[in-house]
Formats: sequence, C-alpha cells, structure tokens
Amino acid sequence: MLNRANRSILNKAFLADGVFSLTAGTVLIVDAQPLAALAGTAISPSVMSALGMGLLLWGAFHLISARKGGPNIAAARISIGGDILWQIGSVTILALAYGSLSAIGLGLIITGMIGVADFLFFKVRGVGQAHLNAAA
Repeated sequence: MLNRANRSILNKAFLADGVFSLTAGTVLIVDAQPLAALAGTAISPSVMSALGMGLLLWGAFHLISARKGGPNIAAARISIGGDILWQIGSVTILALAYGSLSAIGLGLIITGMIGVADFLFFKVRGVGQAHLNAAA
C-alpha cells in the first residue's frame, strides 16, 4: 500500500475518477442514441453504449481500489496506463474521424481529454510523492 501521507492525493483522484466514470458511463448508456446523433456520423449509438459500459467498469475499478487504505501501486499504474491509452485513443479518433464529427462531437472528445488529463496529473503526482516518501 502507498503510505498514508501520499494516499490522500491519489485516493482522492481515484474517488473522483470513479464517481465521474460511473456518472459518464450511465449517461452514455442511457442517452446513447441522442449523444451519437449530436456527435456526428463517426460514432454510432452502439459505440456510445460500449464506451459507457467500459466507463462503468473503469469507475468500479477506481472506487474498489480506493477502499481500505487507498489504491496500491499496481492499481495506480493500471489507472495511469489507462488514462494514457484514453488520450492516445482520443487523439486517434480526432485524427481519423475529424471530418465525420460535429462541433459537439469534437467538443465532447476534447472535454473528455481535458478531464482525463486532470485525473492523470493527480495520479502521477500521488505516485511520485509515494516514491519520494518511500525513499526518505
């Protein structure tokens, strides 16, 4: 486990990511059809629903990992890796489907990237502080 002094930043990032992912996942599943229509022709309702299901799993992983003393280093690394993959996937979608996305679709992807970048920043900061304290 990461020690108590560092857990708070990382644990808060995990809790926030968990709650946000569960909320966003639910919205994507419940409103898949209208969101896909707003996003443009590049994203179908089934893709929105699949993304929503993935976010539900991602959110549950974060909330479960944040329990009982906070996430361990393996969970933190998985989470950081997932956030980096999200950014790569988002840039790939923007590059390959730019012409098929509406302004709202572009805005949703960019907003998602900004949100994930925020979570990623705090997770990396929390892990970095854990390593510094472990070395001291």
